Formats: sequence, C-alpha cells, structure tokens
Amino acid sequence: MNETIMLPVDYQGETIELPLNIVTLGYTYQLHIQVQGRTLIFEKDDEGQYRVIDLSGSGPDHVDKHLITAILETLQGL
Repeated sequence: MNETIMLPVDYQGETIELPLNIVTLGYTYQLHIQVQGRTLIFEKDDEGQYRVIDLSGSGPDHVDKHLITAILETLQGL
C-alpha cells in the first residue's frame, strides 16, 4: 500500500504542503518528497541524521537550499 501524505513545512513565513510517500526497504525506509517538480529522497544515515538524494539528475533547476533545510527541520521534529 503506497499512500501519499501531505507534509506541512514552514517556509518563508508560510506553511506549504509537500506530497510525501514512505518507501520501505527491508528494515529501513525512505521518504520520497515532491519538491519543485523533483522527487527528493530523504533517508537516515548511520548517525541518525537525514541525508538527501536527488534522482532527478543535475539540471538547471536546483531546489532552494533553504527549502531543503526547512524540510529537514520538519522531519527532525517528527
């Protein structure tokens, strides 16, 4: 069952909602979040901190670093 959850993120004084899917991989999971037309994968590293993977490739449209930071802060607060 793959259900989309809306993740509320405080960004530049507004709350935006980003579509999030949880993908399980054995004993771990990844969070696939749609951000500015890209799918970013958030997963925990060995130290328990989230890292971000962008499988959309390197293109001219980069995701705002401040938005990524706001997403990471939201995920850490969950």
